[in-house]
Amino acid sequence: MANRFNFRGENRRENYFEGWFIKTNDKKNDLSVALIPGVAHFSEQESFVQYNIVYKDTYYSGKITFSRDEFDVVGDPQTVMMPKFVFNEKGVKASLNDGETELLIDFDFGLFLPIRQSLYTPSIMGPLEYLNMPCNHDIVSLRHTVKGRISINGEAIELSDALGYIEKDRGSTFPSRYAWAHANGFEHDSEATLFLSAAELEKGPLKKEGAIAIFHDGKEEHRFATYYGTVTDLTVSPDEESYTITMKDLFKKLEVTVSLKNGSEMIAPMNAGMDYPIKETVKSDITMTFTKKNGPTYHLKSTSGAGELVNW
Repeated sequence: MANRFNFRGENRRENYFEGWFIKTNDKKNDLSVALIPGVAHFSEQESFVQYNIVYKDTYYSGKITFSRDEFDVVGDPQTVMMPKFVFNEKGVKASLNDGETELLIDFDFGLFLPIRQSLYTPSIMGPLEYLNMPCNHDIVSLRHTVKGRISINGEAIELSDALGYIEKDRGSTFPSRYAWAHANGFEHDSEATLFLSAAELEKGPLKKEGAIAIFHDGKEEHRFATYYGTVTDLTVSPDEESYTITMKDLFKKLEVTVSLKNGSEMIAPMNAGMDYPIKETVKSDITMTFTKKNGPTYHLKSTSGAGELVNW
């Protein structure tokens, strides 16, 4: 099976984007860090690093743009390189400054927790992976340890037992509407991790809502997906500051509530450009309940999750 980390856009130079979402959260330091390196090939071609950080209730976010020619991928296993930014499966090292925030980052990643793969499900997209959808999603690591250090505007923070998560997207556009969330480092359960997404899938004239989710209890992956027959219901709160999604099949059920408060503006690829503003929180309260026939019930809460809700 293909390595889901690897860059796939070597020969794509028109109407294309590809990027990684690198999340680190450290309860001990009250720190959540999301880095989004990538490329965008639209009317303007660029490479970039976006950052979304919450440290002790202070918020930092921004986008640093480079020319497309300053993006490179070298080696096998691959290493992604931009000016003063290096990223691979072992870690990320960066020195970033957009005039408002100065970041020095040196993170080392532990062993990745991948998702199950098969010929039917070579990625989290399942059989849709073979159809070259407008947006193709990948999960690189559901969970891994992170050690190292980050300096934010001169304040140094040491990480000794942080948790990480990595996913990526590639294609021509994000879905026109979608919900997304991720959480690990749950209270009273440091091994569990959660990912979910619901979106309006579009391929030519066809439109259909689809959903995918994984709850990993630390020992076993529990997957929900439209391509497995999962039934999904999503309800947005009247104040639009949270949503609740319920996913169930014949044997199991997942119910998740995601807070959208305290989101920061990020930029997404949509409408043939890399300029669509969205709100993303990386310090979300996420509660979940997972039940399975003849299995244990999980009631979990994270205060360092991540969430988005766009045009829903």
